Amino acid sequence: MLLTEAGHPVAVHEIVDALRGLDPPDTAVNVVHRHIGALRRLLEPDLPARGESRWLVPGSGGYRLEVEPDGLDLLRFRALRQEAEHAAHGGDPAAATEYLIEALALWRGPAASGIAPEVRSYPAFTALDGEHLTAVKEAAELALEAGPGLGARILVTLRQAAAQHPLDEALQARLILMLAAIGHQAEAMDVHRSVRTRLGEELGVQAGT
Repeated sequence: MLLTEAGHPVAVHEIVDALRGLDPPDTAVNVVHRHIGALRRLLEPDLPARGESRWLVPGSGGYRLEVEPDGLDLLRFRALRQEAEHAAHGGDPAAATEYLIEALALWRGPAASGIAPEVRSYPAFTALDGEHLTAVKEAAELALEAGPGLGARILVTLRQAAAQHPLDEALQARLILMLAAIGHQAEAMDVHRSVRTRLGEELGVQAGT
């Protein structure tokens, strides 16, 4: 959560709230403070017991993690998305796609993967997954506009996202269009049929043509 809100304070009660799915004890606040102390020692092993941390700063009823813009993948990802937005508004879809390809390459899987599922479902983490999904859609859209060369470079990421979100019709539509645009017409037709069947069976809706 500190990484998710890097540069901004995270209240202790928010951390306890995120742990609610694990049924935290009445002493949860003290547990959080102890873990913060352990984290400080990991980040700065030479820091005196009562010394002021450079990275983990108390305040506003919680703690703030200070990082440089290039010191955290999430901040770099967001900065690259902004660059992509500027390039797209400037009429350069190829440059915008390049920025998004670089941004998406920073991801190594779902946000907060490896922690308890009850905690990973906390809105702060699911929102990050939403940012990633939106960036994939933006990259696909811009790559289709820029040309087949960039489309081929985004295809693996687009396929992975489509596999993780099989009921996202907008995402599946971009995959189908991308496959067709780069000459994979047979696969595009297969995906189209599969999406229509899945949406019909699981949601009772008919996919757009």
